[in-house]
This record gives sequence, C-alpha cells and structure tokens, in this order.
Amino acid sequence: MTETLPRTVQGKRPDFFETPGVDDALSMILVLAEEMAVLRERLNSAEIVAARRGIDLAQEIEDLNLDEAILSEREGWRQGFYDRLFYLAKQRRSELEHKHSAQSYHQTIADIAKD
Repeated sequence: MTETLPRTVQGKRPDFFETPGVDDALSMILVLAEEMAVLRERLNSAEIVAARRGIDLAQEIEDLNLDEAILSEREGWRQGFYDRLFYLAKQRRSELEHKHSAQSYHQTIADIAKD
C-alpha cells in the first residue's frame, strides 16, 4: 500500500494583497469557480444526452432515491473538495503551529528573561 505524502511548499508564499486573508479568500473563490465551470459543462452534457433520448432529466432527478453506498461516495468527494478549498488555510495553520511550538515559546521566555 502506498502512503500519500503531504503536499506542502517550503518558504514564504507571496502575498498579493495587503489585507490579511484576502489571498486565501481569492484562492478559495478560484477553486469554487473551477468546480462550478466543470459542473456546468457536465450538467449541460447530461441534459443534451438525456434530451436526445427523450428523458425528462429534471423529473428523473426529483424522483431519484440514493442508497448508502452512493451517499457515502458523495461524502468522500465532498470532503476532498473541502480539503482543496481550504488548502491554503490549513497550510497557514500548519506553518503557525510550527512557528509557535513549545520550543519557540521557551525561546521567547528566555529572550525576555535576558532583558
């Protein structure tokens, strides 16, 4: 079984906006826009295919009952999507956790005690 290694970038990430959080929000918006564009194209393709076969897709979707396996699969996709959406926020949190470790805390106390 292969182990997935965390994808992290070392070093300072460039900030394009002065206001904290704007870069992260922009990244999230771009991820959402990408997902929406793909979703729109796929839905349009499904509508075209269904219409060519005489299927009322809207009514079929309304009448659809999903089993636990499909619901579980959807939940897995949703969690992966959230991971992509909040990637930068999680990365920044990880950086802060490492920056503000117990070692850095003790070093700060030692530096203050010198004064």
